[in-house]
Formats: sequence, C-alpha cells, structure tokens
Amino acid sequence: MARSVKITKEMLVAAGTALVLREGLSALNIRSVAAELSCSIQPIFKNFGNMENLRHAILDAIGDLYAEFLDRYVDKSDYLFTISLAHILLAKEQRHIFGAMFLTNEFGIRTVDGIISAPWNRETIECTAEQFDLSITQAENVYRDVRFYTFGIAREVYAGSVLLERHEAEALLRGATDSFCRTAKLRKEG
Repeated sequence: MARSVKITKEMLVAAGTALVLREGLSALNIRSVAAELSCSIQPIFKNFGNMENLRHAILDAIGDLYAEFLDRYVDKSDYLFTISLAHILLAKEQRHIFGAMFLTNEFGIRTVDGIISAPWNRETIECTAEQFDLSITQAENVYRDVRFYTFGIAREVYAGSVLLERHEAEALLRGATDSFCRTAKLRKEG
C-alpha cells in the first residue's frame, strides 16, 4: 500500500499562493487549494481549522511577495520615483499581486489621511521632503498626488487598457513629480 503524503501548513500556503499568482484572488477557495495538491479538503481543516485562516496565511504570503518585489526597485535616494515605478511594474509583471493588494479590500480600506500617516509611507514622505527641498506638509501633498497619479496608471496597466513601456512610465512619473513639486512650493501652508 502506498504511503500517503502528509499535507503541511507550508504546502497549503504555497499551493494557495501559486494559485493566486496564476489565476488571481477570485480563484482562491477551499476546493481549488485542495486541487492544487491533489488532496481532499480535510488537510485544510486539520492544519488551519477553516478556509478563512488559510486565506489569511496566503494573504500574508502575498504581502511578503509584494514587499520583496518593491525591494528590488526602491532606491531611497530617489524614493518617490522608484517606489512609484515599482507599483506600475508590479501591475504589469505581477498583476495578481497588484490586484490582491490594491483592487480588493483584503488588506484594509484606506483613507487619504490613513495613507499619508501610515508608518510604511512616512519614510518615502521624509525622503521626498529632503530630495526636493520641501516641508513635510508639502512632501505629504506631493506624495499623495504622485501616489494617486501612479495608481491611476497602474490600474490601466493592470486592466490591459494601456500598453506602457518602462521608459514611458518613467517619463510620466518624472513629469508628474516635477509638476506636483512646483505646485506644492507655490501653495501657502496653513
């Protein structure tokens, strides 16, 4: 009699993550994960108790892949530009990570103030202030404007409605950043 393979938590997370990367978050369900491993749904219950717990573990793995992707592109000496470009490239090269992270509320619903005050965005804002000789308030405004501009482009790229070469994305981002910086310097703070 053949020995059965023990399905581990790690195997389930890896299978679910591979499924999301290949087909998107909408393909993720208990049966699709089990099918990835050619097993029943029983190991999911045994290892995670329910599909929701496995889903959270898979989303954590997707979040880790997102962070690794950004790390490949971000240069803190030109933080705003490189992190913005990285998001457009993410939408193009790893569209299902982009979709899970930014086209669902799986990672929370964001407000503009929440985005600006999020600890993971503060370093970009501080570097932007230093790089472009802006006050923190001005840098927050530039970050906000560039971020929403960037995500507009990234959503078009994700949807496939715009074919954008890297040099074109770079030119768009440089032009927008320059424009937003000029505008920020003209505004009175208060």
